[in-house]
Amino acid sequence: MPSLSETIAGLLGLGGGGLLTMEAIDKIGGVGDTAQSQATALAKELRPESQFKPFTVTSGTGSRFGATMGPDGPEVSLNMSPQESAMQNRLFSQSGNFFNDASQPTAEREMDIYNRIRAAQSPEEQRQMLAMEERMMSQGRLGMGTAMYGGSPEQFAFGKAQAEARNQSMLLAMQQAQQEQTQMADLGQQYLAGSYIPQAQLMNVQSGSQLYPQMEQQQRLFGIGEYGETMLSGIEAKLLAEQAKANLYGTVGSGLLNGVFAPVSNGSGGTTNMIAQLLSDARLKTNIRKVDEVDGINLYTWDWTEEGKKKSNNTMTFGVLAQEVQQVLPSAVVENADGYLMVDYSKLPEVAKRVGV
Repeated sequence: MPSLSETIAGLLGLGGGGLLTMEAIDKIGGVGDTAQSQATALAKELRPESQFKPFTVTSGTGSRFGATMGPDGPEVSLNMSPQESAMQNRLFSQSGNFFNDASQPTAEREMDIYNRIRAAQSPEEQRQMLAMEERMMSQGRLGMGTAMYGGSPEQFAFGKAQAEARNQSMLLAMQQAQQEQTQMADLGQQYLAGSYIPQAQLMNVQSGSQLYPQMEQQQRLFGIGEYGETMLSGIEAKLLAEQAKANLYGTVGSGLLNGVFAPVSNGSGGTTNMIAQLLSDARLKTNIRKVDEVDGINLYTWDWTEEGKKKSNNTMTFGVLAQEVQQVLPSAVVENADGYLMVDYSKLPEVAKRVGV
């Protein structure tokens, strides 16, 4: 089914002398498409400029903070300098050693401390023992003993003092081992925290410099907005100009349409409408295929020949063959100025209804 503009263009002088030419109608119809394509092109041009721009921040020690756009959104990376990486590895390793020592049982360490304490106390105990024996020897009591204690009172007191010294040493050894274990855990925590200092420093640098990318982004978006508004203003001006031309074409065309739809003589004493007369000469058609029949008149589909495309504006390709209609109802067929047959569908109401004219 041809559009109204295509039918009018064919009737008013396809490419030659008509006031409302097909070129003008197409130009009017393409105003919206032109504006849409220009706006789409502008959007494509502005979109990359408004997207996230990757940036990198480098600290004074050589580490880098980078932000890039990945397939799933922004991606952040932290890259330390070789020196910082080496320092971090050492701190990690040392903290692991401290934590490992802090998790060991304290019994072995307690015994080691105890032995060291007793080794320090032993010379003094031996000196005191020799002094006691010399006193007892000078008093003639070196071999004396009591039934209750099995030895002299001095020896009993000395043995008691040794036992108390051993107990005290063991208590000190246990307390010292536990304190050392706590110190190991604290040192491990300190070394572990220290290993993250390069990242913390880099994050501080990144936080302090974040203002500059934001300012640059805002400035770029402002420039994009100014550019977009300017371009859209140009597109709007073009639309207004084309709309004015369309209104002018419409004014001219309205007068012509009044004549097109007005009844005119068909040369046989009757009247018809020009809009109902369509080019349907079989000489301008190819690939003709019968698809239906209405009131004894065959209906076909076809392709226009090159000449037919020019004459018909490549419009409707479903209908009748003028030569066949001429044999059945001669009054429904007229010859145009080029010598080709046209069908007056107003004389074939059922056919016109089926064809959609």
